[in-house]
Amino acid sequence: MFDHADILATAWDNGKLIGLARSVSDFVYFCYLSDLAVDVFYQKKGVGKSLIDATYSKLGDKASLVLFAAPKARKYYGKIGFEAHSSA
Repeated sequence: MFDHADILATAWDNGKLIGLARSVSDFVYFCYLSDLAVDVFYQKKGVGKSLIDATYSKLGDKASLVLFAAPKARKYYGKIGFEAHSSA
């Protein structure tokens, strides 16, 4: 899973993995953020947003970043600037 990701961003706290963002991209048109996970203890502290920002920085400005959010996560993504699409 990690070896074949096009973009992998991780967050660490004193040697402990606390979050990751894994994406697949062609780096021109499309980037699919397939996994975003943050340890429950570190949620609501900006870790997820930092992982998404790190993904954008590796992606460049040409490709669009898209994701499919679990129902419980939809409010979070709207708060950080993602737009919901009812047909996606």
